[in-house]
Amino acid sequence: MRLLSFAVWALVSASAVFWITRLMSRPTPAPAHAITAGQSIAVASADLSRLLGSTRSNLPATAAAEPAVSSRFKLVGLVAARVSQPQTGLALIAVDGKPPRPVGLGGVVDGSLVLLAVNHRKVELGPSGGNATVTLELPQVPEPNRAVRLNSPPTGAVLPAPASGIAAPVAPLVPPPPVPGVGRNSVETR
Repeated sequence: MRLLSFAVWALVSASAVFWITRLMSRPTPAPAHAITAGQSIAVASADLSRLLGSTRSNLPATAAAEPAVSSRFKLVGLVAARVSQPQTGLALIAVDGKPPRPVGLGGVVDGSLVLLAVNHRKVELGPSGGNATVTLELPQVPEPNRAVRLNSPPTGAVLPAPASGIAAPVAPLVPPPPVPGVGRNSVETR
């Protein structure tokens, strides 16, 4: 009997603790940028007739113009042939923003376009056996920085003297003398 009484009172006290903590706790506030569901609900405004089986086209009378063919392609890199081997060459071409893939000379780039010519900085695409319709070029390489640092000339360099116009040799850089008691192998003890 005592065991049953203990179990009942334990169940009652656990239930009381649960409900007291549930009622006394404060919910975390919503962030300032949060919007409740009733304030603004975007309603789907898409045409569902095609989903429901309609085959009628509701396109506007003036359709958007197709982008230029050359804007679909991007030349990422190329390997041009030497003058002695004009029938070889390779180009890395990205089509419609996809990762670039290698295309050999005469290989199909997209649809009926093939790689017709590979030059030093450009490639030409067109139909097989026809004239080039698309020309792609690599972007210009920036000019290398050829600035010379004047505050530390190389050893033995000759700099012109501004006043007399006679060039004077620059003394080589010499490291400072070592300080006694300080070095790589010295250990300080206290």
